[in-house]
Formats: sequence, C-alpha cells, structure tokens
Amino acid sequence: MSINNRPIDLRLLDDLRFDDVEVYLRDPEPGVRDAALGALIKSARAGRAPHAAGDALAWALADEHADVRRSAAGALRDLPEIYLADGGIKALMLAAARGREPFVREIAAELLTGLTEAAADLYAHGLDDGEAHVRVQAVLGLVALHAVGRVAEAAADPDREVRVAVAEGLARIALPEGLPALARLLTDHDPVVRMAALDAAAALGVPEDLELRVVAALLDDTSRQVRRTAAVALAKGDPDGAIPPLIRALQDRTVDVRRAAVRSLEQWAADRPEVLAALTEALADPDPSVRTQARWALA
Repeated sequence: MSINNRPIDLRLLDDLRFDDVEVYLRDPEPGVRDAALGALIKSARAGRAPHAAGDALAWALADEHADVRRSAAGALRDLPEIYLADGGIKALMLAAARGREPFVREIAAELLTGLTEAAADLYAHGLDDGEAHVRVQAVLGLVALHAVGRVAEAAADPDREVRVAVAEGLARIALPEGLPALARLLTDHDPVVRMAALDAAAALGVPEDLELRVVAALLDDTSRQVRRTAAVALAKGDPDGAIPPLIRALQDRTVDVRRAAVRSLEQWAADRPEVLAALTEALADPDPSVRTQARWALA
C-alpha cells in the first residue's frame, strides 16, 4: 500500500514495536501520519497497543492536519483505558487549553477530568495508611492534582508532618476552598504547623478570611517563633489590617519579633505617617539590633 507514492508496510505498522511506527507518525504527509495512527488504534482495540500508543494519540491532537486530529480525538474518546504517561498528560493539557477545534478541547478536558478523579481516589486511599510518610506522599499527590477538598481533609491528621504538608499544599493550590482548612491550621496545637500555616497565608497574600488569625498569632501566640513568623507574614497582607498589629508588635518582649515587625513595616514608612512615627520610636529600643534595623528602615 502507498499514500502519495510513499510506501507504507502495513505489516510493519501492525507490529507492536512503537519504534517501528514512530517514523510514520513524524512523516511530513498527513495521510501517512493518519495511517500510522490507524495502525496504533487497531492494535489498541485488539488489546495489543504499544506502551507509548496513548501518548502518541494525545500528541496527535496538536497535528497540523484536521484528519489526523480527528482520528486521534475519536480514538481517545473510544479508548478511555489506554495508558498515558507524563508526556501524554502534558499533551492533553495543551490540547484542552489550546486545541484548534472545540471537540478536541472537549475530549482532552474530559480525559483529564477522568484521569484526575481516578488518581485522586488512589491517593485518597493513601491518607488512611498507617505510616505517616505514606500519608505525606498521598497529600503531595493530591496537591499535584489540585484536589483541594481531599487535601483539606488531611488537615486533621494526627501527625504534624502531614499537617505541614497540607498547609504547604494549600498554598500551592491557591484556591478559596482551601482557606477554611488553612484557618484551622493557623490555630493548630503544634507551633511547627502554625508556622507552616502562616507561611502559607503569606504565600497567598494573607487573604481577608485569614487576616484575623494571622494577627492573633502575632499578638497572642505563646511561641516567639510563631509570633515572628506572623510578623513576617503580615508584610504580604493589606496594609490597613497589617500596620496596626505590627506597630503593637514593636513592644513584643522578644527581640526577633520586634526586629521582624520593623522589617515588615519598612515598606510603608514613606507613605504612612503612623509607620514613620513608630519606626522613629523604635530607634530608642533597648536592643541594639532592633535600633539598627529601624535605622535601615528609615534610611
């Protein structure tokens, strides 16, 4: 058989070795590429698809020719169990976002949704494992899938390393649905978890839903490390909510907290008279490192 005088050995194309098919998938003639896809699709339907067949079909969604894209989209729709590696998933993400036709984008989005749900179910089982390190890995997997609800469920895990992973993961996901769980972690009984939650709040710009708890951590927490972390976090927040507690923190009993408060206030010294006045007063702080920090802030 030949297409546009280009020989195609169908016996070779029916071979399960992907290396033999790959050369045709890169052929400049769209008819050759389409025939190569047809051979992969035939082997997949017979349950003999090469390991890389799914990825090849996914990347073909971006082919320059509509016939090739149509063949790949139809096959992926009809063969939902075909294996996709990282490369194939990346191809689906690109097709879902920038596919040339609506049906290509829709099929890619449907496949991604199915893969995400299946993977999330698998990782969610890991949250019930008896070993904390396995639960941490499960949280990391769920974060990669942006499964914010499943990640939030792990905020009540008995192991602090899991709860720290949850706080860090909620910051990476950065969705409003994760804020209630992050708010709970800001009042966790373990100061290490509270600090991780404060870092997460800072990474999110200290959303309004978390601001009061971050302020409470700065003014009321019994741990000086937590109070210092809160002072650093408030530098990322809204100045109207951050400035008053940071000025109060200039009277904290711990030097590191006062120094952190000065650093956070520095960015507003030129625009807010109350900040300028507070930093000027800090020049009389009993600790020389705080006085030095205040001088730098006012310079």
